[in-house]
Amino acid sequence: MALLGALLSLVGTSVVHAQGFSTGPSTVSNASPAAPAESASEMLGESYQDLLKGELDAALDKVNGVLALDSQNKHAYLLRASIYAQQKQWDKADCDYDVVLVMDPEDVSVKFDLAELKFMQKKYDEARPGFAEIQGDKDGGDFATYKVFLCDLFGAHEAAAARELDALDLVGGNPSYYFGNAAWDLVHHKTEDAADWLHSAARIYANAPQKFAKYVSCLKDLGYLPLHLSSTQ
Repeated sequence: MALLGALLSLVGTSVVHAQGFSTGPSTVSNASPAAPAESASEMLGESYQDLLKGELDAALDKVNGVLALDSQNKHAYLLRASIYAQQKQWDKADCDYDVVLVMDPEDVSVKFDLAELKFMQKKYDEARPGFAEIQGDKDGGDFATYKVFLCDLFGAHEAAAARELDALDLVGGNPSYYFGNAAWDLVHHKTEDAADWLHSAARIYANAPQKFAKYVSCLKDLGYLPLHLSSTQ
């Protein structure tokens, strides 16, 4: 279990995948002179580091500084949305993502983040359609499929979740196969079985700790992890 423990130790509180905007469309329409690219990049980098350290007020101050100089900076809007999400300022985060979608209506990552915002609030039925919309994406489709399954599992749609788990089992081999089965067993209090699935995933994704962390982060946020096994397990 040593490898599993090491990987689980890397899992922190979920941060919405993207990054943020201001609280209304007027911020975008009143364009300001663009900030020097290097300066804006450095400020965003510092803001992101503050976010990772949980220093949310400092992170927000820095990203607001970027937006004061460049109200069209998509990355700043995305980062601020993540900060707002961690502060549980859901409406502000949602508004920031909406502004980014006005800038780039086809941005799949932002569509995912809007769904994730609902998921973080445990609004699983509202989150599900957003994840379902991007299941066909070549890069993030498997993770979106996993999140659709979790929406039904955590949203108490047992029959739908069971059908989706069967579909994951038929495909097999994808991350959603291992983590989906682990999630099912955790919800149904089969801790030892869940540990087996997670141990397999830890071995398979030992060289991809970020992928492992991404799939298990919500399980930790909801209190299912870390596992509490007896010393003999």
